[in-house]
Amino acid sequence: MQQNFPVQLNFRPSVAARKAAGPDLAKVARLALAAVLKNGRALEIAHQHIELGGTHFALSSRLGARGQLILELDLGDPRLAGRVVLEDDLRQAERTSVVLRSPPQGRRRP
Repeated sequence: MQQNFPVQLNFRPSVAARKAAGPDLAKVARLALAAVLKNGRALEIAHQHIELGGTHFALSSRLGARGQLILELDLGDPRLAGRVVLEDDLRQAERTSVVLRSPPQGRRRP
């Protein structure tokens, strides 16, 4: 038996992305959602690329406080096409960076 549940999706394109997509903005939103779901690893994505008609878009997705899926879209860089950075991976890299930069315990910085 199949049941449908309403899901709140917030799509937030930048002004540049709106302008580049023009009348195809709804199509870009569908492509962005499909890209997030197809990667199959996580819903929270720091950076992923999609392309429509030769225009590259960068998207990020996150879960909001009320459980809604928020997709943010901006213009992308073709050199980053195919690259997916998960939010968890980005957080881990930031934690590692802080640990590597922090001074050893008991020593003061000059």
